[in-house]
Amino acid sequence: MNGKKIKVIDSVKYYSDRPESCRICFFWKNRKTGCMLGKENCYYLAEAVKTDREKKCEGCSYGKAGPCVTASCYRDLEIWLKSRYMENK
Repeated sequence: MNGKKIKVIDSVKYYSDRPESCRICFFWKNRKTGCMLGKENCYYLAEAVKTDREKKCEGCSYGKAGPCVTASCYRDLEIWLKSRYMENK
């Protein structure tokens, strides 16, 4: 971890030398464009940012190589399909 301290902002780990606001960061372009790197490529990130799906499937042996096929994923799919069916009724 190259000796840098870590701080957590919105449950994401950043190196402690990260500015409090992105607007004073070197990579901030302007209000309309925002960061040149994007949040997922932030120079100060101490860990990779995970999507909600990645967080949900963390530790699942089925979700590593391809789409996850666990029972919880099928339940989510069933709920989504039922909601779509009810919308079209």
